[in-house]
Order: sequence, then C-alpha cells, then structure tokens
Amino acid sequence: MVWQREEKFAYEAFLEKHKIILVFFILLFACLSIRLFYLQIIKGNSYRKISEQQRMHSTHERAPRGIIYSADNAVLAENEFTYIILFYPFGQHQTPSNKNIEELNKILGRDVKPTIDKRRRYGRVVKLADNLTIEEMFKIQEKKMSLEGISVVKEPRRIYYSPEATSHITGYTNEMNTYEVEELLEQGYKIGDYVGRGGIEQSYDKYLQGKEGGWQIEVNARGEQVKAFKYVSPEIGANVYSTIDLKLQQTTYDALKNSATGRGAVVVLDIKTGAVKALVSCPGFDANKVGTNKDFGNYSRDKQLPFFNRTTQSFYPPGSIFKVVTFAAAVELLNINPKETINCTGSFELGDRHYSCWYKQGHGKVNLISATAQSCGVYFYQLGLELGVRNLEKYAKKFYLGQKTGIDLPNEKKGFVPSPEWKKLKMKMSWFQGDTVILAIGQGALWVTPLQMAYMMSAVANKGICHKPYIVDKVVEVNGNELYKHVLESNEYINLSDKTWSLLHQALLETVEHGTGRRSKLPGIKVAGKTGTAQNPQGKDHAWFISYAPADNPEIAMAIIIENGGGGGLNAVPIGRKIYETYFNIDPEKGDQ
Repeated sequence: MVWQREEKFAYEAFLEKHKIILVFFILLFACLSIRLFYLQIIKGNSYRKISEQQRMHSTHERAPRGIIYSADNAVLAENEFTYIILFYPFGQHQTPSNKNIEELNKILGRDVKPTIDKRRRYGRVVKLADNLTIEEMFKIQEKKMSLEGISVVKEPRRIYYSPEATSHITGYTNEMNTYEVEELLEQGYKIGDYVGRGGIEQSYDKYLQGKEGGWQIEVNARGEQVKAFKYVSPEIGANVYSTIDLKLQQTTYDALKNSATGRGAVVVLDIKTGAVKALVSCPGFDANKVGTNKDFGNYSRDKQLPFFNRTTQSFYPPGSIFKVVTFAAAVELLNINPKETINCTGSFELGDRHYSCWYKQGHGKVNLISATAQSCGVYFYQLGLELGVRNLEKYAKKFYLGQKTGIDLPNEKKGFVPSPEWKKLKMKMSWFQGDTVILAIGQGALWVTPLQMAYMMSAVANKGICHKPYIVDKVVEVNGNELYKHVLESNEYINLSDKTWSLLHQALLETVEHGTGRRSKLPGIKVAGKTGTAQNPQGKDHAWFISYAPADNPEIAMAIIIENGGGGGLNAVPIGRKIYETYFNIDPEKGDQ
C-alpha cells in the first residue's frame, strides 16, 4: 500500500541523516584528538616551560663586577658591599605591614620609603632602605623573626682608586637607560642592569659582568608570592689586567693638571709592543661620584668637559709636530741635501700673501736638521710648495693620520686629512698654494688626536714598525681560567729609506739637544722629540710635544698637548721631562748634564 511505502521512505531518510550526524561527530572527535595530540605531545614541553615560567619567578641579586688591575697589579676598580633591606611578598601580604615599617624606622633612625626594586621585578620585591651600616644590619637580623618578609641583602657597589687620574681608563658604571633597552636586551641584559660607560668598563663589559644570583620564587595565579625555595649565589665577573703603569699615570695626571691651563691630554706608549703605559685626559672626573644624579649632572654641565676623553676623541690641529711628516716626504721625494741652507728672515711671501715664521726676527741660515730643531716655518713653507698637496696628503696617510689606531677603548675618532676634493665639495672653492703652505706646517683643516700623534712617534722610533695600541693585556676568571690574552698586532709597515729614518732621528735628537725641546733634556738619557705651537681659531694656541726615549734604544713614545697652552717648547716640554724622570727613575734635583 502507498502509506506503507511512505513509512519506509521516512525511515531511510532518517538513517541518511543519522549517518551524516555520525560522520560529523566522528570528524569533530578526530579534529579534537589531533588538536590534543598537538598541544600535549608536540607542543607539550614548550607549554610546560611557559607554565613553569608563570609559576616560577626569580629575584635578581646583582653580581659583583670583575676587578680592574694596573700593569703592576695595583687595583684600579673593585667592589665594596653595602646592605639593603628588601621585602619579599608572601601569601596575601604583598606590601610590608605598618608595624614592620615602624620597627625599621626605629632601628635606622630614618624614614623607610618602600620602592619597587626594578631588578627584582618578579614577585613585586620592595626595596625599603639601602646603605645600611654593619651595626644596622645586625640589629635587623636580631629581630628577623618578628619582621615577616624582611630580608637584608648584600649589594655590590663599584669603587675606584685614583679615580680622577684613571677616570678615562677605567670609565664608570651606571644603569642602562631607555635608549639602550632594545639593543641591550637582545644582548642578554635585563632592565635595571648596570653597564660600563667609557674606558675598560665599556670595552670589556661582557667579561666584567658577573652572573646574577637570587631566589627562585613560586607565585600563584594572581601573581602573589607563595614561597621562596631556592637561592643561587651570584658569581663575580672576570678580572681585567690593564697595561697602565699607575705611578706613571698619576705623575702624568698631576703634571697636566698643574700645567698652564690644566686642560689637555697625554698618551705614553710602549714602543716595542704598543701597550699604553699612561693615558690622561684632563680634567678628569671622580668615577666614585658619577653614580649620583647630582654629581653626574654637575659633570655633564661642566664647560671643561670632564667626561670627554681628549686622548681619543678630541680633534686638534697638529701645528709644527706635523713637520715630521713633511720632513719624511721631502727626504724621500725631493732628494734634498740636508746640509744645504736657506736664509730665514722671519717671513715668507707667496703672491700677495705674507706668511710668518714663529721667530719674527728670523733664524738666519738653516738647513734641514737645524730648521727642524728650531721649528723654522719659512724652511717648511718652501718644502711644502716643492712637495705639493698630493704628496703631503699621501704621506700624512702613510703615517696613519685620518685613521683610527684601533685601540681597545670606545668611541675613538679618526681625525681628518684635507684634500682638494674635500675643499671643492665642502667649501665650493679650489685648492690654492696657500693651502699647501699652511698644510706643510700642520695648520688648516688638518685634525689629529693625541693618541694618533703618540702612535706616529712610536712608529718613527721603530723605523716604520707600527704596533697597534692596546690597554688590556689579559682577562682572567677568578678560578684562573684565561678568557682573553692580547696578541701583538702591527699595521702595515711605513716603508721609508734608511737615509730618511736616520736624518729624521738626527733632527729630532737635535731638537731636544739644542732646539725648541731642550727643556726635556735628561741626565744620562738622550731624548728625541718635536715641539709644536698650533694656532687655534677658538682662542690661544695649543702647546704640543711629541718624543721618544732613550733615543739610541727607544722604549717609550709620548704625545702631550696642553689646550690653549701657548708655546710647546715652553709649556708642554717640561711635562714630558717629568714623565721621563718618573719612568726612568731619575732624580729631578740632578739637573741637566
């Protein structure tokens, strides 16, 4: 019958829908199973770590930085420890109780001001007070049972010895700022970390930084601390051994500080290795004080620029010390007769321009050697014209001017050697012979650093061998494991003839024996050097002296500049003498011989 077939059709339709629903649930179950397999099996370890990180937090206890030593193992920078009071939240107690605060106020005799410790940001650790005395620390420890959540923690603080004299060698430390966060976080630092600023502290920060310690803390779902159950001791950073002779460094700083203006720079290099024996930028700063906002602000606003490392970052016109380069180029290229004389009348005419020698009366008849010793401008004006700007530029770069030395200190500047192309681009003017004349005596748009001048003089003393300057000899872990050891590095040899080196050495020796550098003469030790008085567009002339000694078997080379110090022979040379007296243990009372 028809109605019987309709019932069959309805039943078949029901079965069809039932199959579709069944397939849907099977697919849904399969998807859920795959998802669970992915979450629990494939990504299980990853999510487990995330869960542990959310449950387990750590407080951070700052590690002591490594110690910085001088070459004779005197301590330049180390750590002293201060005590601070911390409150570790627990259970429902996320802030210290009023009772605890009042008790601490009585013990310390001052108001306790709770602040969130950024370095211990997990668990909302609160710093209550710092710079505790040992007596205060013991009093708090005696009452620890009644001061719930209160702990006294030992915190390292950097301390520097001879802080002003060595400020630009050691540098200092302070907290990373907002401008550095992104870059330093990528390098493994954490917000609130202290980092090196300037000097060895900055260049060798990765070694000096220790490994932090602290407590591992369990927190609940609301981020409240439940308990602290594991303590890891911080590990001190590696020790850095510098090349600095501390006695020589202090002598150099004192001499420069008491100079005509008290501003300038000195670099002393070991000729045989490139090791920096002394490096002074004056005025310096007290590295122990820059940690406070007040003192840091005072130094930052000081017009004498104590933070500025003049040895590696300040540009100066070299003046007559550049005549070393002009001299070398002339002997190499002009086949010059060192005995041939010219007459210096005190002035030099070029077209309608008049150029003066520093000695207005004129030096009379001078040759290559005596003109260098007396720093005769007229003689070197003529050499400059004969050489031309291209040769002066070539030999300036041959002596590595306009280039960084590569010293292991931060932010070294490379100076500048001008060229006709530069003048055309910068000033929209052609290069004139007058530009060549003043370039030959180290003036114009020629800029150097004191380090470059010491480096140049070291190369002259070495007859062209250029050892790269360095200030750190080795880095050693507390357990004695050596992490770094300096390897002697040399730049490309300055290839000059034996005749050129011999004549240059003779001229520099004559400068000290009978010329403008005679105030640096020492009893029993020959000194070779060159003075310079560099004209300064912003004020009084700068005083220069570059030299090496002993002249017959050189050990050290130096460059000295006194900003606005006037004549180099008058004001810079005596500082060089004091440095040599200290280095060679000469009694200054003996006088010249």
